Amino acid sequence: MQISWTSQQGRKRRQNSDAAAVGYCGEFLVATIVDAAEREASGKVLTGTNERGERLAQYWATTCTEVILGAGLINDAERVIAQLAEQQKSLRECFLHDIASYAVLILNEESGALKWLFTGDCRIGFQHSEGDIEWLNTPHRLENAEIFKQAADRQEKPLTSTEKQIAQHSLTQSLNARRFLLPELFEASLPANANVIAATDGFWCEHLFTGTALGNLEDDASWLTITPGRRSVHKTTDTPNFHLFTEDSK
Repeated sequence: MQISWTSQQGRKRRQNSDAAAVGYCGEFLVATIVDAAEREASGKVLTGTNERGERLAQYWATTCTEVILGAGLINDAERVIAQLAEQQKSLRECFLHDIASYAVLILNEESGALKWLFTGDCRIGFQHSEGDIEWLNTPHRLENAEIFKQAADRQEKPLTSTEKQIAQHSLTQSLNARRFLLPELFEASLPANANVIAATDGFWCEHLFTGTALGNLEDDASWLTITPGRRSVHKTTDTPNFHLFTEDSK
């Protein structure tokens, strides 16, 4: 597969808190994409780092991909989820106050079958030959929660723009150190003549849905493009937030 990773820091962010990692095991491609929240207190960014100086997004992307590749039972979704649950326990040491959205992609290069395990609002889509992106999964946001929709329908007055914005940016499920939430599993098959796009919300929401130019984005924006073909990697990023696992590094 041809891998392209593009990532940029948002204008209202202190640092780029997106990350991704990719590796292969036989005919399977495994990729993890992470979008960590930036939280502040008293003018300081509350971001944990481990002994290697990694922030949550970098740590979770590389560690999850490495663990899944090392286990070998890549096509067993229940086993993968069990591995993620076990790995989540490690967040308590260095990332107690961090939260993030993340997703794991498992793609069979030969058959085109894919699994997308996600928590939060990272999205996957198929980019067809005409350039349009068909987004496949529904983000774990308050605006998409059934209980919120029912409450909004019962209101006598329409939601204000502020209420809509809060619902749009409030996660109903996230990665955190306190407890492990089961990721949602989405399965599909890659159509002929299509690419896979995996993206953080800065790209799919602020840039594409809202129509904000890439140079004016407030949030970090990152997207991973996977195109059928000879294996290769191309990176365009303003921070070292992408890791490729080779056969020698696993």
